[in-house]
Amino acid sequence: MTPRASLLSLALAVALTSCTPGELPVEDGPLPQRVLLISLDTLRADHTGFGGYEKPTTPFLDTLAAEGVVFDNHFANSNCTLPSHATMLTGLHYASHGVRPVGEDEPIRVLPSAAVTLAQRYQESGFKTAGFTSHGAWLNSDYGFDRGFDHFESGWVDAEDIMDGYLRWIEQEAPERSFVFLHFFDIHSDSAQRGPCLPYRSTPALVEEFAGERPAGFTGCSQKWERRDGKESCASNYLKDVSNKLEPLPDEHRDYLVGLYDAGIRRLDDQLRDFFDELEALGQLANTLVVITADHGESFGEHGTMLHDTHHDEVAKVPLIVKLPSTSGVSHRRISALTQSTDLAATMLDLCGLEPIGQVPSLAPAIMLGEEPADGLILFHSHILIGRDEGGEYKMVKVGARKPPVFYDRDADPEERHNLIEQEGYRKDNQQRLVGIFKQLDEENARSREILA
Repeated sequence: MTPRASLLSLALAVALTSCTPGELPVEDGPLPQRVLLISLDTLRADHTGFGGYEKPTTPFLDTLAAEGVVFDNHFANSNCTLPSHATMLTGLHYASHGVRPVGEDEPIRVLPSAAVTLAQRYQESGFKTAGFTSHGAWLNSDYGFDRGFDHFESGWVDAEDIMDGYLRWIEQEAPERSFVFLHFFDIHSDSAQRGPCLPYRSTPALVEEFAGERPAGFTGCSQKWERRDGKESCASNYLKDVSNKLEPLPDEHRDYLVGLYDAGIRRLDDQLRDFFDELEALGQLANTLVVITADHGESFGEHGTMLHDTHHDEVAKVPLIVKLPSTSGVSHRRISALTQSTDLAATMLDLCGLEPIGQVPSLAPAIMLGEEPADGLILFHSHILIGRDEGGEYKMVKVGARKPPVFYDRDADPEERHNLIEQEGYRKDNQQRLVGIFKQLDEENARSREILA
């Protein structure tokens, strides 16, 4: 019996013991018949209630987390929306799928034809598939993100549009088995395309609750730096100016920005609550596997930058909630093992009894059996490795031959402030460990590239 067959047998046994003989409806069977993958763009793990945040940013998500499996050490594989979602939907590392933003004169890097997507696997297995994304420039058909979807919509739209589009599709298709991908861009900093605005959007009431009174001198636009075209540098552009040290950031301005970000999280959380209430009323949460995560987080100067142009935990560490149908027999628990976005595709398919895709093992056996899975080797982009060995949790950063490598002891230095490779004594005493991790990073990259060669 294969490991997958064993897992499905377990799921079936658990489900049947919870039902009266002869009273097991098709839609309430042991395996999920509906799958809902939700990506909350730019949501950092430590700004959620279930992630330990003290402010009430995510009361609805907290309720889902209390009913599902929460992964406390889950990492994105990129700090950029485009490659991060390519990994999420294929189970392939960055080095393998190669999807990334390019310059104006470069051909775009589309999903490789040899890459199988989640939507394709569900589609060929008889599921109706639909995708609704709110990043019109990247998560679109040009990059191959529509592959495998019976219905696909992409554009610069808000949460209401994504939700309405999905509800219209349900009404038209009435699918008995479905895989749906929903991407929400609302937490992300605003582009200011509608004119000068605050860097993060919510409502006046939520701004007052989470950010308080606007500090003196704060407009959401740069005051000391002017763009060459003479236009105001506002919202995301203002944050870029701050990150590039072109605009100062007093402490009270930083605190206000954090409050605006938190208000935006709460606004989307409230919308998700209403949305799930409607799905429940329509019967669309019956026997549904719900997976909620993010593509990256957001920085507020923790390591000298704003936005998400770094590899530190404020950007790399993202939430992951996996909520299985009640018939699965899986109760709430938290998993502390190191996991990553690359794990999602194989795990979701395996939980539905389908052949996994991607480059890493499925987490489904650990989820179903209630065991702690083995730590993964987190490959962030192609030059950063996060892992655990006998010496504890570490991060190795190796960017080409010209820049010196960086090594952090994440147990002793969770904020990643001290590069131990700069310390001669540490290098000497830990030479074998460091060389081994260097080699492991190179091997992981090489292995990733070989998958689709």
